[in-house]
Amino acid sequence: MCLRADQQFPSKPLRAKDWGRRLFLGFEPAASRMLAIIGGLAITFVLLTADVSHADGYTFDTGDVLRVSVIGEESYPLEVVVDDRGSISLPMLGDVQARGLTTVALSQAIQRAFQQQKLILEPFVKVEIGQYRPFFISGTVAHPGSYPFQPGITVRHALAIAGGFRATAVGNMEPALQIADLRSARAGLAIEEYRLKVRLARLQAESRQDKSFVAPPDAPVEFGGHLITEIIASEQAQLEARLAAYRDDISYLDVSLDRARKEAEMVAATRQEREKTANIQLEELQSARSLREKGLITNSNVLTAERAHTSYRAELAQTELQQEQAQQALLTSESELRKKKQSYEMDLISQTQDTQVELGKIQSQIRYVADKLLFIFTYGDQRTFDDLQGSVKISIFRRDQKVAHDILADENTEVRAGDVIEVSIVANKGFYAPDTSGAVAAPNAEGHVLPPTTIGQ
Repeated sequence: MCLRADQQFPSKPLRAKDWGRRLFLGFEPAASRMLAIIGGLAITFVLLTADVSHADGYTFDTGDVLRVSVIGEESYPLEVVVDDRGSISLPMLGDVQARGLTTVALSQAIQRAFQQQKLILEPFVKVEIGQYRPFFISGTVAHPGSYPFQPGITVRHALAIAGGFRATAVGNMEPALQIADLRSARAGLAIEEYRLKVRLARLQAESRQDKSFVAPPDAPVEFGGHLITEIIASEQAQLEARLAAYRDDISYLDVSLDRARKEAEMVAATRQEREKTANIQLEELQSARSLREKGLITNSNVLTAERAHTSYRAELAQTELQQEQAQQALLTSESELRKKKQSYEMDLISQTQDTQVELGKIQSQIRYVADKLLFIFTYGDQRTFDDLQGSVKISIFRRDQKVAHDILADENTEVRAGDVIEVSIVANKGFYAPDTSGAVAAPNAEGHVLPPTTIGQ
């Protein structure tokens, strides 16, 4: 690089920043390449580490929307939904199990899948949560339903999202019309609740391989006798059909297993007989060779004995191969029978859990309707936690990977994705006005007055 004279010998001293600028111009190409490399590494690091702390410890389940990025692959990034099997479907890999995994664990699982299938030797994978699965809230809230989950929210936040406590219906509908609607809604929910209880009884009987089941005794008063009979008869027919189909499958597999076992025993017995025959033929061959050495028989007799021995050995080898094939068929039949039983049991467990979840939701809605019936005649305005201190009952129905259970909660309990929050009001002195002597109790479906009790029980 050549400089003019005035550039080589400036008329006035250069400031420090001017010297630095001119020095950098001399090394600009190398510095640009170095900055590009450092920038690429920084971007990679940011992609791999961003937002990990926000999702740390959160495990995926059905309904979560995930954003998967694989650096350098045209098919990525993309958003996928965790399906009802707990899996996500990815280009090049197919189905990958995601249920019960965190962002870090799923990233590592996808990396291992790329490496095991030899698609990418050193993949850089990042998994983010695009959208959490929702939580549900019902009971004495203004707007029951499902809402997007946000990490760190508590029951108090969930109530605020749902509009807070609300005793009366929204709008200016006449109380008599509201009662009629609520009666109708409660009757429909009661039918669905009883149907789910009958199904649960049927599933429990099916798991015990019983041919019949005992129907729940608490049929709602809204039911007619013919409707109860139809529900029970439908589940009984389904029980008999499923048991018959399962027993037919097991019977067929048992017959196949018994046939394979007998064939294996028959081939084993044939092998033993041929081994004995081959040993006898070997002794005859050795005797013929001994007689030939003594000059008592000719070579033709020995050759005949050798051919016979060779034939017996070939038959023995064929029998050994048949025995191996029979043993393999026996193992296959045993495996199919075992898989059928396991699949049937897992299906029963899954149906039972789904029915329990549906039953919990229906019962929550029934309690909500009962709350509204009482509140319409007793309380008119929305209230807060402070107003209802000691009167709020909150339970969370939570289902993890193995079991589902109820949790007694308060306003500071942390909410998890997929939770079903049930809110009810315990009618006690903290809820009623100071003078409860003139309080009006709500009528039930028949118009009779209900005593002040725990609402939703």
